[in-house]
Amino acid sequence: MLTRFLAALVLCVALATTSLTGTPAYAEAGCEGASWGVACGVGVPGYGGSGGAAPLKHTGSGSSDPVACVTQEMPPREVPCSNPELGTWSNARACYIKAESPPPPLTDAVWSGNTTGSIYRCSASGIWSGPGSYLFWADTAPGVVPDPRVLAQQAVTQMRLRAVTIGMAPDPAPGSVGLVGLPIWLWVASPDQSTWGPNTKTASAGGYSVTATGKVTRVVWSMGDGGTVACTSTGTSYTDSFGMSASPDCGYRYTKQGTYTVTATSYWTINWSGIGESGVINQTYTSSVVVTIGELQTVVKG
Repeated sequence: MLTRFLAALVLCVALATTSLTGTPAYAEAGCEGASWGVACGVGVPGYGGSGGAAPLKHTGSGSSDPVACVTQEMPPREVPCSNPELGTWSNARACYIKAESPPPPLTDAVWSGNTTGSIYRCSASGIWSGPGSYLFWADTAPGVVPDPRVLAQQAVTQMRLRAVTIGMAPDPAPGSVGLVGLPIWLWVASPDQSTWGPNTKTASAGGYSVTATGKVTRVVWSMGDGGTVACTSTGTSYTDSFGMSASPDCGYRYTKQGTYTVTATSYWTINWSGIGESGVINQTYTSSVVVTIGELQTVVKG
């Protein structure tokens, strides 16, 4: 039990130790804690010769407002995770954090050249005898964990998915005519990450990341005459050497002459995970061509 406690304490110190003006060692959030449900105290380097962390404080399950340890005093005191005037407590900075309103102009040095994100005030006045408050820039609100579903959607947007390019024999080009009863070959022309996959992208905000990986699981070909073909592969590209044979994996035959709109609908399955959650996003993309099917005419000489 003692070994586990010491190991947990070492991990807490490693995660939490930071400087007042530097970037935290991990994403800022109100009353940050390790995964087993403890609130870690933060020792500010150089203050009181400590730089360490307070004993682990178990917040307990079901606590609506857990406490965070303040390690700059001995024995450590505890403060609420939120303050109506000062904002949300951050163990990473050992202060309450709240968006500065109104924010300083973009020309202020605190922006460090950034034009997005916001300026926040770190307030420790009355909590311990360190600096009363200071301003800092962050790309997302400290203490707010982004919705992983939102980041997953952003990752999908980065994939730039699009409909497949249809490959077909007979050629659907104007002037080309197929014949009733003869094999129709269907395939995905020039498949790539955006039309077939696999495609992997990561979206991040405030030190949190979600990674999504997607691929096409099937293409459903609607042939325009009421018939459909479902293919789980990209199909086989037709060459003259195949002659009159049927496609080995994705084909069709028309039984009546006519002009038909052939539609290919690609079904994407996108798995994502991050920030302790995971899920699946389904997407569909559609492209179409027009093909003409005629009948073989027999000429009878009298």
